[in-house]
Amino acid sequence: MADVIATDSFLTEEQSLSLRALLDLIIPADADRGMPSAAELDLVGYVSEFASNQIAGIKTELESLDQAAQREKGALFGELEKNDQQTLCDHLRETDPRFAIAIAVQTLNCYYQDDRVVIALGWKARPPFPEGNEVPQADLSLLDPVRERGRIYRE
Repeated sequence: MADVIATDSFLTEEQSLSLRALLDLIIPADADRGMPSAAELDLVGYVSEFASNQIAGIKTELESLDQAAQREKGALFGELEKNDQQTLCDHLRETDPRFAIAIAVQTLNCYYQDDRVVIALGWKARPPFPEGNEVPQADLSLLDPVRERGRIYRE
C-alpha cells in the first residue's frame, strides 16, 4: 500500500491557506475572553458534515478572493501580510456586499457551536436535550381572546 494520506478537505492547499487567513480576519482570537480565532476551528469538517451544499460556493468565493489578491497585490490572499489582507477585504466588501457571504455564514454557524466558545460565553457546553431547558409556565388565559374569536379558517 502506498504511503499516501487521504484527506477529507475539499480545498486545495492554497485555498486552505487563504481560508485560514480570512477566518482570522472574520473572527480574530480574544485571549482576554478565552475566545479562539475562527481559524482554530475545523470549518472544512463542519461544512463537509452539516452544510455540504455550500462547498461549491465556498470554493468559488476563495477562488475569487485569491484572484483579487493576485490582481491587486501580486500574491495569493493567504500569502499577503495581515494589513494587506484587511485592506483587500475592506475593498472587496465595499465593491460587493455579498463578498464571501457563504464563508461568513458558515463560519458563524461553526463558531458558536464550538464548546470553547460556548463556555467562554458563560453557557453550558451541552446539547439542550436530554437535560432540556427549563421553560417557565405561561399564563394560558392570554389565549382567551383568540379562543373567543372562534374559527377563522375554512374547513
